[in-house]
Amino acid sequence: MRQVFVTNIEVEYEDAWDRLSRAGIPVFEPSKPSKEGRVLCIWLAHQYDDAVELLHNPLHIVATAVTDEEFERIQAAAAVRMARTRDHAWEQSVNRHVAWASLLLLSGLVYITLPNWL
Repeated sequence: MRQVFVTNIEVEYEDAWDRLSRAGIPVFEPSKPSKEGRVLCIWLAHQYDDAVELLHNPLHIVATAVTDEEFERIQAAAAVRMARTRDHAWEQSVNRHVAWASLLLLSGLVYITLPNWL
């Protein structure tokens, strides 16, 4: 997600949005307002150069265009990867807690039984 366009003029903003969308570059407006004006960002970082060039030159032919269906597949795949990452992070966190609890339990048992051996 990269910023490619900022303006305070509504017509310019809508023109940029339409131009990029029609060319196969998915765009969005961040939810956080900017002091500079309305911000337009692209979802796919590899399309940045094409997006900037298209905004400067309306005749530019986009080499990295994607259809709506392709973009939906990309988003679905990213969501799956993020879910796996979250699951892996959760599993690591649980494993750390279990390891610390085991260490504390073992230390407590050693502390309790050691005086009996001596």
